Amino acid sequence: MKMDFIEEQVRAHKLRATGRRLDRLLAGIGAEITSLSIIFLALAVLCAPVGFGLGVTWLLAHWTIRATGSDILGWIVGITVFAFFCRYVWGARLQAASRRAAEALVAAR
Repeated sequence: MKMDFIEEQVRAHKLRATGRRLDRLLAGIGAEITSLSIIFLALAVLCAPVGFGLGVTWLLAHWTIRATGSDILGWIVGITVFAFFCRYVWGARLQAASRRAAEALVAAR
């Protein structure tokens, strides 16, 4: 009877140890996923203005080509819109603000 009790205690201890190891493993995986999510969010903040500008540039160039039938006019519109974004939208202020926002995201994790 006493031997059964001891064996049961040993099994329970091993089970608790296994549970603690599994808990530590899952906590580590969760921490890594959280860190990666914050890094991906910071990258999205940095890349969003450029992606938006490229999308608008492509859309206007494509629309111009379809509306006029002229590839050259579409390219001219695309280059003009892209130059506008480079000069006035993607200037130093927006890039600095994006960089500060990304640094704040990473620092807050």
